[in-house]
Amino acid sequence: FVKREIQSPIVLDVGTGSGCIAMTIAAEIPEAIVYATERSRAALEVARKNVCHPERSVRSTRSRGSVTIELADLFPADADLTFDCVIANLPYIPTADLPLKPNPVGFEPREATDGGPDGLHEYRRLLERLPQRMNAGGLMLLEAAPPTIVALHAAVMTAFPGMQATIGRDYAGLERYVKGVLPGRAER
Repeated sequence: FVKREIQSPIVLDVGTGSGCIAMTIAAEIPEAIVYATERSRAALEVARKNVCHPERSVRSTRSRGSVTIELADLFPADADLTFDCVIANLPYIPTADLPLKPNPVGFEPREATDGGPDGLHEYRRLLERLPQRMNAGGLMLLEAAPPTIVALHAAVMTAFPGMQATIGRDYAGLERYVKGVLPGRAER
């Protein structure tokens, strides 16, 4: 979508974690300008290592685009940046539902999984500021857990009343993400 519509799309990967999504976008769309934000210093260091040594984490025969990784809470420090595509995989598990060890998710840092009482705390914070940061015709992809996805879709529609938003399914057939496209087309 972004590659076909915009010459050099500006992409934001919010809560990048290991940086693999940002790196994959840069590898598949070399002309993209990719920003990746992360508020966990530990995760940011992993992402920086992966970006500095991409052969360890993302394999592609295409040339690689660039990824700018920044320690930030949601958005890069440059307040003038607006985005053609925003991807987020923020903490989305309700606090009361957080798995315990030996469940594999129980080994993850709590800040990477705990989405607050209803699982959408971080997404609400993102959606409060996102309308001012997305370009016309922009694409949004937000991942969440199946039990929270309908509420996330409703939050997206509240933040972006004119957006065409749908709930998508993962390979297991579970409702897993919200895809939204803003009306209009970026003028770049």
